[in-house]
Amino acid sequence: MNIFFKNYKPFIAIPIILLIVSLGILVNNYAQNGEWFARSIELRGGTLITIALENPVDIASVQSELSPEFGTLVIRELRGFSGYKLLIEADENIDSDSLIKKIEEGYPVTGFSVETMGPALGEAFWYQTQLAIILAFIMMGVIVFAIFRTLVPSAAVILAAMSDILVTLALMQVFGIELSLAGMAALLMLIGYSVDTDIMLTSKLLRTSGDIVDKLKNAIKTGLTMTLTTIGVLVVLIIFNISAVLTEIAVVLFIGLVIDIINTWLQNSVLLRWHCERKGIQ
Repeated sequence: MNIFFKNYKPFIAIPIILLIVSLGILVNNYAQNGEWFARSIELRGGTLITIALENPVDIASVQSELSPEFGTLVIRELRGFSGYKLLIEADENIDSDSLIKKIEEGYPVTGFSVETMGPALGEAFWYQTQLAIILAFIMMGVIVFAIFRTLVPSAAVILAAMSDILVTLALMQVFGIELSLAGMAALLMLIGYSVDTDIMLTSKLLRTSGDIVDKLKNAIKTGLTMTLTTIGVLVVLIIFNISAVLTEIAVVLFIGLVIDIINTWLQNSVLLRWHCERKGIQ
């Protein structure tokens, strides 16, 4: 830790490399699939079949049993204290009754639900979620610049939030997590968490007096306490798996907040300390 406070500038290479690798993942995904990241049926249309089971199952076996009759399916499993569930994503025209009956023949099913989303409605949701993200960034930029009225601190806050979103989206592709409405809600929440810690850091370094290192240490202590407390709550949500929606929000937020720790304290704090030293701010 003392190395960071004595020779801090090289540490910015870590978030920069992470961002470059993430952009590479998104570009590769676009080259292969025609989309920057995978979208759930809520944002592209289709059918989601949720099946509650008494015992865990082998996903590969279920896939091999269903694919010959029902075509390409995306099958995932959720495990938690509430039990086991299969999430099956398919085309909107699939015969869901026959698929459920097929599973009931081989596995102890305790319940199921079927949700169908038309392509037009899915695209409408996708357009609205993109608009929400864009507007959130615009409003965030305006408010941050209005608060600090200087380019470098304001740009550093916006860069950190943007990096959080891009790296989180890339890691979602690595872990096979499709972007859904719940995921979009988590990303919007992530913008709020990111800006919260970044504004706290910027305020402490620019608007309080004292040694720059002492101010930075104080900001790190406060910021990490805030973030780690939230991460602890998210871990509980993931473990107990109360619902698929809450679990997805918790997983995306967990990834985003871990990335935010890197971007806030190895990127934003480095830029701000450099700015303060260059301007002679104490």
